Amino acid sequence: MNLKYFFFLAVLISSCNSPTPNYKPKSSGNINTVTVVIENSLWNSSTGDSIRSFFASEFEGLPQQEPIFSLRQIPTETFSGFTRESRNIILIQKITKNTFVIEKDKYAYPQILVNVSAPTVEQIINKIKKNKERIIDEIKTNEIKEKQKRIKISKLNKTNLSSALSIDLVMPSAYKVYKKGDGNIVWLQRDTDKGTVNILAYELKSEERFEALNLEKIIQIRDSIGELFVPGRNENSYMITEFAYEPYIKKTKVKGLEAIETRGTWEVKNDFMAGPFVNYVIKDTLNKRMIVLEGFVFSPSSKKRNLIFELEAIFKSLKIYKRN
Repeated sequence: MNLKYFFFLAVLISSCNSPTPNYKPKSSGNINTVTVVIENSLWNSSTGDSIRSFFASEFEGLPQQEPIFSLRQIPTETFSGFTRESRNIILIQKITKNTFVIEKDKYAYPQILVNVSAPTVEQIINKIKKNKERIIDEIKTNEIKEKQKRIKISKLNKTNLSSALSIDLVMPSAYKVYKKGDGNIVWLQRDTDKGTVNILAYELKSEERFEALNLEKIIQIRDSIGELFVPGRNENSYMITEFAYEPYIKKTKVKGLEAIETRGTWEVKNDFMAGPFVNYVIKDTLNKRMIVLEGFVFSPSSKKRNLIFELEAIFKSLKIYKRN
């Protein structure tokens, strides 16, 4: 038998015997959008009210109210075909079976599917309430990864952060180095239709201690940076923390490193400018220092949730290099 023919036959037989690969389509949907699969009667009842109160509650740190997630409801009977390709799905069913499970990549990739079922409305609501923080964390993590993936399609190659601070951030190519100051501080900025999105990156003096940081100290630090580095449009005007609304603060982690996250609103002293900010103070154990990554948005009369979310996704792409 011809050797080439024998090889072709062997490959053909092997292919026929191999299992068909489990193909999954690419998931779809706008960032921070969740598809809620639930009967219309339940959606228009206390069950729907609870879902909205849990997952469309106020996004922290914005000057006007915007929801954590944008919810899109569809009835159970239409949950087939392309509707199963949504990136984030909460499936609610009032049936005899008791279920709470979070599945990944069931119908598409990447995907989070939260499956909740119970015989009564009260049991359904209790299951969701008990697990709401876990659900929010899973969906938010999924969305951060998706946003970072989209950013990488057209990312900025030169940020000046490596030479100034021995760090790198993955951000869209629309950002430009706006200002670089003494003491290893970099200001990057991109234009929007109605304003700008801004990033400040700097390190704290060695005498500052991470364990001693609290809200008062962080406000003091960011206001001093604002006075020195972020001027307003008028003479003697500069960015400060707005005191009308107390900022939110919590401990978190960025790339496995201890960090403190602060969210609130900023304003410009002696000027009429304001907007939201998100600030991370990160304990850099590799270089024995603290890094500050702050993003602030100026975009009057427009929604800002997704702009702040973009900044969060950028900061969570942090890469730190060992200094020489």
